Amino acid sequence: MFLARSVLIAAVAVGVPAQVTSQLSALKEIDRFTSLPPAVVAGQFTVDGASAKGWEMAEPGGKFSATDVPVPGAPGRRLIFAACSAQLCLIHYERGGIAHFYELLALSLTAHGWAAVWNVRGSKPIASFDALRAILKTGALPATWSAQAVKGDF
Repeated sequence: MFLARSVLIAAVAVGVPAQVTSQLSALKEIDRFTSLPPAVVAGQFTVDGASAKGWEMAEPGGKFSATDVPVPGAPGRRLIFAACSAQLCLIHYERGGIAHFYELLALSLTAHGWAAVWNVRGSKPIASFDALRAILKTGALPATWSAQAVKGDF
């Protein structure tokens, strides 16, 4: 009981929603973008109530537009790793553009489909899903990571 309470307190300190921490043990690692739930791959989820149109992502190690100079035919995101349960997907990816950074996006399955519920951004990738799970259990996000509003350009 004490351990569960301390995890909850630590998670609140970094803004990790309870629907993320409660699903950690049920999450199974996914190493390909195309292995995510089909609706997520197709961008059929909402971000702050709006459709996530234009959602595209390269597979790990694949070609993507890492800078503000687009690579023809390459998306602006590349998967690092993901993990899903029947109710939640955590997606860790890098994003190019004028600034190159790394994101964690949590999507929760609701009665109306998948919806973004949490987003954090950092300057360095998280090494593995096991490392991410340990971070989320302790709430010790690296100092270079910060919460983002779950809205905007996805």
